[in-house]
Amino acid sequence: HRNTEILYNRKQLRIKVARKSSKNWTFQMNQMLINSTNHHGDEEAGQRNQIHSHQLYGRTMFSDICRFIFVTLPLLLFSLLRLFLFVVCLLPGFLRFAWYYFIASDRVSLNYGSESFRQRVDVYRSCKQTGSQREGLPGREFNDSIEEYSSNAPVIVFCTGGAWMIGYKMWGALLARAVTAAGIVVVIPDMRNYPMVYIPDMVDDVDLAINWTFENIAQYGGDPTNIVVVGQSAGGHVACMAIFRNIKRKISRESAVAAAKELVGTEREEGLKRILEDDEKLNEGWSVSNLKGFAAISSPLSLGSPILAQSFRRQGFNDKMVHRMFGFKKDMYDPYLALQNFPSVEEKEKFLKELPPIAIYQGTEDKTVPLEVAETFYRELSQIVLDENSVSFVPYIGWSHTDPILEGPMDADHRLHKDLFDNVNKWTTSPNLSWPNDHPSVNGRLC
Repeated sequence: HRNTEILYNRKQLRIKVARKSSKNWTFQMNQMLINSTNHHGDEEAGQRNQIHSHQLYGRTMFSDICRFIFVTLPLLLFSLLRLFLFVVCLLPGFLRFAWYYFIASDRVSLNYGSESFRQRVDVYRSCKQTGSQREGLPGREFNDSIEEYSSNAPVIVFCTGGAWMIGYKMWGALLARAVTAAGIVVVIPDMRNYPMVYIPDMVDDVDLAINWTFENIAQYGGDPTNIVVVGQSAGGHVACMAIFRNIKRKISRESAVAAAKELVGTEREEGLKRILEDDEKLNEGWSVSNLKGFAAISSPLSLGSPILAQSFRRQGFNDKMVHRMFGFKKDMYDPYLALQNFPSVEEKEKFLKELPPIAIYQGTEDKTVPLEVAETFYRELSQIVLDENSVSFVPYIGWSHTDPILEGPMDADHRLHKDLFDNVNKWTTSPNLSWPNDHPSVNGRLC
């Protein structure tokens, strides 16, 4: 037995017997050893697999923790330091920004949901300052009583960005400051962020906020028949998925109703009852067909893009973390894939008929969401829409990720706001809107 060698690996015991005198003896030895272990093989294999699974899970968790501590966390802290220095450099502008948000604006903050303190909206009523007198919407005097606001101004629901982690409704104050001067009511919903919830839950929050706007905006001077949804960065992605999901759920519901009506007797009644119960759970009282348009600003609408994945990694978001942020449903919440994955041609046609006009605004020097990401989504969308004029793409030469909503407006560069205003004017049926070139909100620098 001097030449007998026993080798082990992770999954099974392998026995190799070498003997110079007889190959038949080697075969018989192997058979005897295999038969002798068959009785306990299944139990031992199960134990080994369980131990191996625990070891693998432990190594994976340890690897994730180390990556977070030594890679992700330093990058996040570095980004936070850069943000702090950025705020310090623009401190005069941010002080005026804060003055407008907390004191000067005609803003009310209200609940749109009850699950979290983050489920609130800021409503900016369209008003202007004349001396010491504040006036409400055209033809209305300012009054703190919300019942006095009954004019029919178009409405923008603006979803702010923040990498799905640091979004806050205050970030949209500069947009509200500009477009309220043009006679538009602005609704800015706050939403729960990761890691408090996953991104699908953020889509639920936007769902609720849009529904709240349809039901309540008339009390604040807005016209519920002239609502446009706008989103910047992560807010644009979440708003886009809320729209796409609403359409697909409507199509699924119509198919379910049609199938239930083909049944007879109690089966038909039970089927229709289940559909009504599902509607109550989804709480979707609004329909995309009632929206006048959607605009995305610097938004990651093609999540599978390799260049976007590289950008995520530069920000400290590795692939595992990104999948975790999406609740491990990243592909289900990718707007680009949503335009490709239809079970039938008929459903695709129904989906496209429901789509509102869409405008995409993108800075050419955006490093967070590169220009190629927006162009990829725009090309796919423009190829399948029923009316090519319903989709537009506006590049801003030399602008970065935040220039359209922050640095530009602070420097009195309101190109984005003016383009957005023109689209609202075109999409809605509200009359007598004009861009206020002589208003201090659009022709004065903050910094």
